[in-house]
Amino acid sequence: MNKNNLSDEIDVEVKKRLSNKIEELESEIRDEVTNEFNKKNGNSVKSLKKKSDLVKKEKKSSEEFFERFNFNIRFQHIVLFVSTIILIVSGIPLKFPKNSVSQFVIGVFGGPHGARSVHHLFALGLIFVGIFHLFYTMWTRSGRKDFFELLPSLQDVFDVTNQIKYFLGIRKEKVKYGRFSYIEKFDYWAVYWGLIMMIGTGAIMWLFQGKFEPGFFGEINLPFGPIMITNYVHAIAREMHSDEALLATLVIIGWHFYNVHFNPHKFPGSTVWYDGKISKEDIIEEHYLEYEKIMKEKEEVNNEVNKSEEKKETSEN
Repeated sequence: MNKNNLSDEIDVEVKKRLSNKIEELESEIRDEVTNEFNKKNGNSVKSLKKKSDLVKKEKKSSEEFFERFNFNIRFQHIVLFVSTIILIVSGIPLKFPKNSVSQFVIGVFGGPHGARSVHHLFALGLIFVGIFHLFYTMWTRSGRKDFFELLPSLQDVFDVTNQIKYFLGIRKEKVKYGRFSYIEKFDYWAVYWGLIMMIGTGAIMWLFQGKFEPGFFGEINLPFGPIMITNYVHAIAREMHSDEALLATLVIIGWHFYNVHFNPHKFPGSTVWYDGKISKEDIIEEHYLEYEKIMKEKEEVNNEVNKSEEKKETSEN
């Protein structure tokens, strides 16, 4: 390992632990003082809380950030997760209609017909983002770059093996990742598989019924559908759609939400999906190889600028 890289990692880790300790100590002292002043003067308590919030705000504003996701990616992600959450909330209760919670949720939608109508509407959102992402991947440079970065590779096998060794204490050094770790690659390709399964089986169900009703768009007829889809194909598609939906829900809650939001290092949640930014501390911790690449590119650009300026000065003299 490069000595400079090791030194940078040590400095970051020391600052991180020191910062956490100071915050913990400050929190404990602040709680003690707050309890003492709580009964005496409510305004003082509010003032202390306000001061604490300002300190945290100033600390955050002084951090260095890097762009992780551009607006296009963030837009796609927001459409995807909004559509998926509404599909889960409107669809899972229809899978378990006798459950008391399911009956309550179905009642909120105005009955099974209302829940199904909302489900169909946000299914269109899922179809839209799936098609949009295909075009984004094929016709934009950043889309193609990220796609190739997300392809599984032999390095992922080594990373998984080394990560397990690190968890077991066999390996002392943390695994260093590039732009995407094997966890993020799994998330991405799980969504790809889920979109194909859910859109494909959902379309078969619509065709079999010969219609669908996406909310305010009203009923849309598909008269050619029943001719194409047999009872046997529809039955298989219905089971696949239902079971894949449940599996996707469990993976999103148990895997994705934990890794991105509920992980102790992330809690109460990452804001990268919203602002697209990642702090220097986090990019070194989670994507060190990408950080190295960014810094190297910056250094090359700076060198080019310096060379051009030197040439300009030489020519003027």
